[in-house]
Amino acid sequence: MNRVFRMTASVAWLIVGVVNAQELSQRQTEPSAAEKLVVVPNDQAMAAKQRLLDKIAKVGGDDQRPANVVLILVDDLGYADTSTYGSKTIPTPHIDALAAGGVRFTDAYVTAATCSPSRAGLMSGRYQQRFGFEFNTSGGAITYRESRGLDPAVVTLADVFHQAGYATGMFGKWHLGSREYFHPQQRGFDEFFGFLAGAHSFFPVDGQERFFSTVMRGKTPLKEPEYLTDAFAREAVKFIDAHKEKPFFLYVPFNAVHTPIEASDKYLKRFPEVTNRRQRAYNAMTSALDDAVGSIVKAVKANGIDRNTLIIFLNDNGGPIYTRVQSNGRLRLGKLFLFEGGVRVPMIVNWPGMLEPGKIYRQPVSSLDVFPTACAAAGIQLPRGLKLDGADLLPYLKGDGSNKPHDTLFWSNGPNKAVRSRNWKLIIAGGHRFLFNLDNDIGETKNLAEQEPEVVKGLEQALGKWQRQMKPPAWPSKPNRRKVIIDGVPYELNI
Repeated sequence: MNRVFRMTASVAWLIVGVVNAQELSQRQTEPSAAEKLVVVPNDQAMAAKQRLLDKIAKVGGDDQRPANVVLILVDDLGYADTSTYGSKTIPTPHIDALAAGGVRFTDAYVTAATCSPSRAGLMSGRYQQRFGFEFNTSGGAITYRESRGLDPAVVTLADVFHQAGYATGMFGKWHLGSREYFHPQQRGFDEFFGFLAGAHSFFPVDGQERFFSTVMRGKTPLKEPEYLTDAFAREAVKFIDAHKEKPFFLYVPFNAVHTPIEASDKYLKRFPEVTNRRQRAYNAMTSALDDAVGSIVKAVKANGIDRNTLIIFLNDNGGPIYTRVQSNGRLRLGKLFLFEGGVRVPMIVNWPGMLEPGKIYRQPVSSLDVFPTACAAAGIQLPRGLKLDGADLLPYLKGDGSNKPHDTLFWSNGPNKAVRSRNWKLIIAGGHRFLFNLDNDIGETKNLAEQEPEVVKGLEQALGKWQRQMKPPAWPSKPNRRKVIIDGVPYELNI
C-alpha cells in the first residue's frame, strides 16, 4: 500500500477577518466516571417501538419486486466541491452523472451543522431534538462511558426496511453511539462494516484500537488494508451483488471527506498541478469519493436493477472552514454554524424511469424527507403512530415543482437557533438577531432584522412554538466553548 500523505484535524481554523485561530481552539475535558449513563434501553419504550414495527407489513410478493433504496451519505463535503455544484478544480464525473440522470436540489438542508445530530435526524426522520440529541456525542471514550447515542426506542429507517422484509446493510461511519444497544445491527441493519466513532484514519492504524474506534465487520474488529473510501465502496458493491434478486436497503455513510485529510498515490496523481499539499490531498479524497459513488452506481446498473433502484446522495453538514480546503461557494461560513454554509448541503435523487433526468428542484427540502420518501418508493405503509417530521418528496419531484414540501424548517444548537420560512431566514445567536432574505442574498450579507421587525417577530413565534415540542439536550456540548465574532456579534460554538 502506498501511504503518501496524512493531515490531522489539529489545524488552525480559518475565519477570515473575524477571529484568529487561537480563539477557536477546542479542548475536551472528560467527566468523572461516576456520572450516570445518559441513554439506556427502557423496556416499556422498547415494547412500544416493537408494537409499531409489528404493524408494518412485508412488501412485495411472487409477482412484485419492490424498489431498492441506496442512501449515500458523505461527510463534510464542501457545498461547491463537486462539478455539478460549481467546482472548477475537482472533477467529479460520477456524481455529475448521478445528478444529470436525476434531480439536483439547490435548497437542501440537514437538521444540524455537525455530524452526529445530523445523522440522528436522518436515521429517525424526526428532529433529533425531540429526543434530546442536540449536540455531538463527543469523543469515543466519553460517548461510550456515558452511553450517549440515538435512543434505542427510536425507530430508524433501517428498522422499518428490515421489518418490511428488505435485506439491510450499512458500510461506513455510524456516529450514533457505541454501546451494544446502539450498534447498527441492533438498529435494523443485517450487515455492518465500518466504525462506530466520529472519525477514523483512511489507512490501517498502527497498534490496537479501542473497539469503539476500530473498523469492524459486524462486531469483530479488523485491520482493513485498503484505503477506507475504496473499502466501503467495495463492501457496498458486494452487498448489491449478493442481494440483486431481492429488495434491499443500502446505507453507505462514507467518512470521506472528513479529517484526517489523507490520500493515496492513486488519487494524488490526478492533481499534479496543485502545489498546496493539503489542498491536493483534499482534492484527491474528493476524487476517491467520486470513484466510490461511481462503483456503487455501476454495480446497480450491471445487475440490471437501476430502473428499480432509488439512489439518494446527501452530505451530512456544510464543509468546515477550519481545514482551509473545502469550498462552500457563495454560502456563508460552514460546519458548526447555522448560517447557510453550515446547514445547506448538496443533495441528488436518482430513479431512472420514475424521475425526470436533469431536473433542478429549487424549493427547500430537508434530510428529514429521506425517511418518508424512501418508504414511499418501496411501497411501505407506515403506521399512523410513527410520527415523522419529513415529507415524501416523490409527488413534488414528479409534479411541476411549484408546491413546497415545507413552509418552515428549524434548527437549535445551544444558544444558537435558526428558522427558514419561505425566503426568510432568521438566526439567533445569544441575544442577537440576524435576518436574511435568501431570495436575493444567499450569502447572508445584509442583516435586515432592524428593517423588518414584524418578520422577526413572526419567525420568533414560529421558532418558540417548535421549541416547546422539543426536549432539552440529553448531554451538554463540549466544554470550553469558544466565541467567534461575526459582524461584531459573538457567536458561541456548541459542538
